[in-house]
Amino acid sequence: MKTNPTTSEAKPSIQCIAYSPDDAAVVTGRSRSRIYKAIQDKELTARKDGKATLLEADELRRWVGSFPTIGRQPVAA
Repeated sequence: MKTNPTTSEAKPSIQCIAYSPDDAAVVTGRSRSRIYKAIQDKELTARKDGKATLLEADELRRWVGSFPTIGRQPVAA
């Protein structure tokens, strides 16, 4: 649990299930332009809510996991 620095109350941490393209760029370490290119090239599936574009956390994990590896092979989780 995260603690609010202004009070002694503990608040539950909130796990994000969808990100804006700007936030998706931050959490994946890719640029905003790369996120939009991946959507355009159908490498990454986005959802729309009106004008807002959302990317699900699981879809971002799948996309990053699809990148080629170099060096040793990753250990299966």
